[in-house]
Amino acid sequence: MKAHILFWLKIGVSVGLLGYLLTLIDLHHLLEQLRNLDLRYLLLAYVLLLGQIGISGLKWQRILRSDGVVMRLPFLFRTILIGGFISLFLPTSFGGDVYRVVAARGVNQDLAKSTSSVLFDRLSGFFALISICMVGYATLPEHPYGPLVAALYVLGVIGFLTLSSDMAIGLIGTFRVAIVKKLAKILKSFRAYRTHRRLLALVLLLAFAFQLNVVVINKVYTLALGIDISFSLLLVIIPLIYLTEALPISINGLGVRESAFAFFFVMNGLTVEEGIAVSLLIVAERYLLGILGGSLLLASVISSRVRTV
Repeated sequence: MKAHILFWLKIGVSVGLLGYLLTLIDLHHLLEQLRNLDLRYLLLAYVLLLGQIGISGLKWQRILRSDGVVMRLPFLFRTILIGGFISLFLPTSFGGDVYRVVAARGVNQDLAKSTSSVLFDRLSGFFALISICMVGYATLPEHPYGPLVAALYVLGVIGFLTLSSDMAIGLIGTFRVAIVKKLAKILKSFRAYRTHRRLLALVLLLAFAFQLNVVVINKVYTLALGIDISFSLLLVIIPLIYLTEALPISINGLGVRESAFAFFFVMNGLTVEEGIAVSLLIVAERYLLGILGGSLLLASVISSRVRTV
């Protein structure tokens, strides 16, 4: 019952935000911008999105390997693409992660290791995203809240290191509650990730490459639309927008993402229409990438049925 209410609340947030944005935009101006798209930049953005799948698969493989799990890259690439397709039709952007956990478990038969690998993949991405935001923030001429942002960043790192420490894992392991014991297993995998220093460094490097590529792709979108905005500013606002989009308060970020783009673009001297136009390109390219994931899912279903006949 609570889940049902929460679902309708999310729909209300998405519809409400989109309705409010419609009262702000000049639809003719927005359509004019989209008509003047430079399609060459959109093709480049799509190629960069495919590159992200490669980076993500390689990172996930290294995370699993540090926990003693070996998986082939083609399987991980396919799983990520199918997970992305599934996320497009679920009320949360994390729906694809559930598919990744289930798919990985089907290979290694260890739910804790599969879950921890996907969680750590997300956490390393979050760490890289915040770090890139801080670097961009430091390059701006005025950054009065720098010490506060840095303090929160350091506290987050300390919290992660503390939770994955031997003492914390031992303490959590003393509890007899089933869900707490499962948490202890996940944290044991986190500890394994930390102890493999070279692999951890590679994972973090790939996480930074992935998130930096996100900013580059958004820069390409602005070039396609003829929007004049500096890359250093995008280093700050794109991570903030993507973090806002991940909040579980709307249907797959719908409405929240568009509102965040409009807010940050207007705050930096651009127009609501320009912010909305970029967000629309993000959605369009995600669905184009989803077609590839959907095709792989369909091929997988057909293949499994043929084998059972």
